[in-house]
Amino acid sequence: MGPSSVYIHIPFCSHKCLFCSFTIAVAQTSHSDDYLDRLAKEVGQYQGVSVDTIYVGGGTPSMLSEDQLKRLMTVIKENFSLRAGCEITMEANPEGIDLSKAATLKELGFNRVSLGVQSLNERYLKFLGRRHDAPRAKNAYNILKQAGFNNVNLDLMYAFPSQTKQELEEDVCAIASLGSEHLSLYTLTIEPNSRFYAQALKLDDDEKIAKDYQRVTEILGSYGFKQYEISNFAKEGYQSRHNKNYWSGKEYIGLGMGAHGFMGNRRYWNTERLQEYLTKADARAGFEELDTKTLIMEKVLFGLRMNEGIDTTLVPSDKKTIIDGFIQEGFLMVEGPRLKVTDKGRIVLDELSARLI
Repeated sequence: MGPSSVYIHIPFCSHKCLFCSFTIAVAQTSHSDDYLDRLAKEVGQYQGVSVDTIYVGGGTPSMLSEDQLKRLMTVIKENFSLRAGCEITMEANPEGIDLSKAATLKELGFNRVSLGVQSLNERYLKFLGRRHDAPRAKNAYNILKQAGFNNVNLDLMYAFPSQTKQELEEDVCAIASLGSEHLSLYTLTIEPNSRFYAQALKLDDDEKIAKDYQRVTEILGSYGFKQYEISNFAKEGYQSRHNKNYWSGKEYIGLGMGAHGFMGNRRYWNTERLQEYLTKADARAGFEELDTKTLIMEKVLFGLRMNEGIDTTLVPSDKKTIIDGFIQEGFLMVEGPRLKVTDKGRIVLDELSARLI
């Protein structure tokens, strides 16, 4: 079938949040035009490829000017064949959205925006190093709605050290009550290359985080969000097709500095250095060939993240004993031809995956 999804990385950020470990370029927007020139050359390798989803992430893609956004969409439309109803997502931070830019995004053909709210608790926004406050986040959301976006995702983070149950519930309710169509849930983790890692920040114990996760899912359910993946919730008809493509183990094209792609049995990744990306003839920094056993196991592990689970026939014969044990322990269940993770299993899915590997 070939890849039907495209990820485009825009690395520019005004600053680095304390939890961030992503591939970014801080205070280097002077290179934005050169970056788009280089991106156009890379996109040109896929002339005529038919795509169903495009996700522009970062970094902070909303830092691009309106003229640069127009250039980006021109490059996309001149090279890819966009299928009817193609889902085209732009990541944005609240401080990067005004009515003019939101209207431009809508006019260009972006039909989904993922807004990095993270929290509406002022203390935790400062703790994370975010540049917006709660009123700015709410205003950005309202601007997107005013511009005509009817498919908005909001990012929600939890598991801050010593976060109380009341703080958690108030924050989840505040974000859920805005009325977005989709919500992505992030557990605060300490990643290498983040400032929190350098600070040796300590998190709450796993048991508390697991209880908080259960409470978050309960609250979101009461607001009409249906969980369809371990960290993703949507109103009816608004599941992210782009993300589901990843979790289904399908192919995708990765473009831009630090982007990853997956085609055939090969996973590849681009250089994470801006100057190398701008100057090298080949942006790719490496690749790995995946054997059939690895490909199947990845489909199993990714598929179990989704509420719909996987077809039982996908389970490798040498893993069936382990799977049977998980079923007996109540972590997994079989419904007809599907193997699914239970509510109990979702809380420890990373551990189950490690044991399967």
